[in-house]
Amino acid sequence: MVNGTIHVNDQVFCFENARGYWEGDAGCSFPKEYAWTQCFFPGGSLMLSVADIPVLGFRFTGVIGVILWYGKEYRLATYLGAKVVKNQNGYLRIVQGDMELEVQLLEKNQCFLKAPVKGDMKRTIREGAACKAMYRFCKKGNPIFYFETDKASFEYEYD
Repeated sequence: MVNGTIHVNDQVFCFENARGYWEGDAGCSFPKEYAWTQCFFPGGSLMLSVADIPVLGFRFTGVIGVILWYGKEYRLATYLGAKVVKNQNGYLRIVQGDMELEVQLLEKNQCFLKAPVKGDMKRTIREGAACKAMYRFCKKGNPIFYFETDKASFEYEYD
């Protein structure tokens, strides 16, 4: 739940027990390659980010995700053992222990946005704020949910 106020251009927006998602970034560049999706749906919500992470001269694929399903939270993260099993053409399959999440961009509805590269807004990314996507989540091989929606947010920047 979201509680609080935001001041934008001398206008105040108040939120009280609202459903919401807030994103922040303290970096100066977007990852070279990444995928990000977020979706609200009956019974819950999810967010997943997969990105190329450069650290001390080497690179790895990092995963961070949260699934909220009828009050229960499931976390998927590199630091918890999450692995990207497949990442191809807007399809991602993530496995962590006995959990498996599949997401697929089914239909693009993209806007072009400027993004930072070393602090300068000189990269163009494609963001889909309302795309058609598929989500499937299983635990111990048992499906928790499977659905398609046209209300997903999805970015996929892989060559």
